Amino acid sequence: MKAFAQPESYSDMLQRVFYFTVASGFVCTVLLALGSPQLKAFLDSLDVEASIGPIGGLKALYVVVPLAVGLVSRMLKIHDMLSSLFRIRFRFDTLRFLVPLATGAGINVTPEIKRRVRSNRAAAMYKVFYPYASFKDPKIDAQLVRTAADYWGWFWVLLESSLLFSITSCVLGALAQSLLCIVSAAVVLGELLLLLFMWTGCKRTAARQVNAILAQPGWKQEIFDYFSTL
Repeated sequence: MKAFAQPESYSDMLQRVFYFTVASGFVCTVLLALGSPQLKAFLDSLDVEASIGPIGGLKALYVVVPLAVGLVSRMLKIHDMLSSLFRIRFRFDTLRFLVPLATGAGINVTPEIKRRVRSNRAAAMYKVFYPYASFKDPKIDAQLVRTAADYWGWFWVLLESSLLFSITSCVLGALAQSLLCIVSAAVVLGELLLLLFMWTGCKRTAARQVNAILAQPGWKQEIFDYFSTL
């Protein structure tokens, strides 16, 4: 399935996030229906069958609700909002790409340089990283780019899914559905552990990309020139 394959583009990453957010939304919908007779009655009220992935014979609303969750997530890019809220990509780009590239190119990265790098993070990425490691026409080994995107794709999947299960856990707790709440919370815990694994993979592949870029003397000089004028 394409959702499991290494992404060939940013759109592939978004597609993976959408598919798995819908899947997580479906499981959360079922858990909430088990914990709330009123919600179950509502979901069962539309007597039309539908399917989601390999699962068929479902009441239509059990499919419509998670699809709506997935569409809202896709339109709003919830993982981007979470990234901005917790400054995930900001810190990662600064600490794992820009500072190592500047240091490796021969720049004395003082606190003032770090401040300027943080202030110009987005522009700097387009000057010293994306020209060499983008999806389109990557200058470094394309497999390095795809592997990094694969880790990030799963990271965003788990981040969005853990948010959905966290909300579900809170609702089930408010409904005094202790067992279902524990089940949902256990999923969150498992996903957070997997997030840590994916985070390690993101850091490892970032280091490989930086090393591949700095291995080329011409690119290294271009990076030095950029940071010298920052």
